[in-house]
Amino acid sequence: MSALTHAPSSWLRPLAFALVLGAGALAAPNALASEVKFAAEPFETKDDGSLTDAGRGAAISELASLPGEESWPLHIWAKLDKGAPGPLYVEFFDKLPGSGKRYMAWRYEHNGYEGEKYVSIEVELDGNTGFNKDHTYTVEVSQVNDKGRNIKLTEGKLKLTYTEPPEDEGDDDGEDEEVSEQDVLDSFAGGDEDGDGDEAPPEIAPPAKKKGCNVDPGVGAAPGVLVLLLLGGGLVRRRRR
Repeated sequence: MSALTHAPSSWLRPLAFALVLGAGALAAPNALASEVKFAAEPFETKDDGSLTDAGRGAAISELASLPGEESWPLHIWAKLDKGAPGPLYVEFFDKLPGSGKRYMAWRYEHNGYEGEKYVSIEVELDGNTGFNKDHTYTVEVSQVNDKGRNIKLTEGKLKLTYTEPPEDEGDDDGEDEEVSEQDVLDSFAGGDEDGDGDEAPPEIAPPAKKKGCNVDPGVGAAPGVLVLLLLGGGLVRRRRR
């Protein structure tokens, strides 16, 4: 009797354990059927829209901003197991400081969805629309059913980080640029704004001749001297006589 009494319990426990494992195996594919991925560049996909190995490897959990800006170009890829024709909504949720209460920071409407299994969406997150650096957002892809109820299809998390601008930008502070020796020479040569400093200075024109008497020191001086010499020689000869 004791053997018969304990016999049922000996096989009921393994059976119950097997049923639990079987139920978990059946539920797991449904729970993991839909997924969403994020990237800074467009995903590499196959012809059917699914991700290639390179595309899946490009997925990120942190998105860097454009250098020096609070702007984040974002590429979203989603696998939707139960999507229906109609608009898709990509909703970004954050938490209020202090209270930790969840609120919707931004919502993007993706039109033209026909119920396909894979979908790629490109958006730009901006600080002017409620996004903040160093915040982690819960991203939900959802639809609204015929009864007006919001149906969440998949969700993921994404952190936004800030990229500092390059050091060589905006560091002039009005300082004068160093002037090279060639620039100095070109300035004395009369170079113009186009950098043409090889033009010679203009020639200086001789003074205009006045009308009337004109004494040429180079030509008229010689005959005058000769006349004076001849007159002096004549006077000397007369005195000797």
